[in-house]
Amino acid sequence: AGIIATRRPSVLEKLLLWIRGNCFIPDARKFWVKPSITYLSRLIAKEKIQTIITTGPPHSLHLIGLGLKQRYAALQWLADFRDPWTSIGYHARLRLSKASQRKHKRLECKVLTTADKIITTSPGTKKEFEALTKKPIRVITNGYDTPYPASVVLDTDFTISHIGSLLTERNPIILWKALQVLVREHKAFRKSLKIQLAGIVGAEVLQTIHAYGLKPYVCLLGYCTHAQVLALQQQSQVLLLLEAASDAKKGIIPGKLFEYMNAHRPILALGPEEWDAGALIRTTQSGAVCSHNDSSTLKTLLLDWFCQYQQGNLQCASENIAPYHRKALTQSLAKYIRWE
Repeated sequence: AGIIATRRPSVLEKLLLWIRGNCFIPDARKFWVKPSITYLSRLIAKEKIQTIITTGPPHSLHLIGLGLKQRYAALQWLADFRDPWTSIGYHARLRLSKASQRKHKRLECKVLTTADKIITTSPGTKKEFEALTKKPIRVITNGYDTPYPASVVLDTDFTISHIGSLLTERNPIILWKALQVLVREHKAFRKSLKIQLAGIVGAEVLQTIHAYGLKPYVCLLGYCTHAQVLALQQQSQVLLLLEAASDAKKGIIPGKLFEYMNAHRPILALGPEEWDAGALIRTTQSGAVCSHNDSSTLKTLLLDWFCQYQQGNLQCASENIAPYHRKALTQSLAKYIRWE
């Protein structure tokens, strides 16, 4: 993952990427497939199992499902895609040969046309797969399951918090530029701003932050436990959601979005045009969405939220998020399993 995320891989890293991409198709777990099919075949026969669900990536899990379905035609098989397969962003950086690309697409198509039912986590991935198969496809997103207290003490600073890995491809240069301008133009903003980054932060991201004069406002939290993350989400003034400005990312809905929504703090989302995650934020009124080239809107939004923060009324009234509770999502899955 670290090599894939590197902007300028070394010669050795390029070689390793080539080996990873062309010798381990669909992924490094390919060696699970045959022994798993053998073992699970005995278990299915013994326990008279009628339904199986394979979840990927790793997409080798779907090849296990494919092998089992080929052995047991009456077996109901649901292929659950938590991420796309051949259209996933990092595929373009795996240095795949033409033959390897064709093999990935052939395996993807075989899974999609053999499984009885398909699950995706976003409408964008569903639309993509509908061009490849006539099998039924249902969107069942990630979700949240942690209840929050009714009241919480918010940070006294104007905290903008990002939780999770922040690597080069998601570096929000437009945000750093906007914050630099606001820090220069507004004394109160300069005194109150605090940028909290929890998780791995790439060296190039830090270099960009420093280049825009924001180093004094950044707090690197490093690794946080889940309990710490939940507290951070509740207490922050603004929660930051980032995705690269790439068409390949339109169908990606980060899992943390659902915990963000459940925290009921304003979400500032920067991502591609027509982003599924952005549509979800708008639908639930959980925050605001900006593209990576709309600096004027972003600056205005930040200043507006800061004014609300100063007045003590920066709020977020998320609506209709109950369907994204994991209990509701599990009920949806159960109905889909039973649906004929």
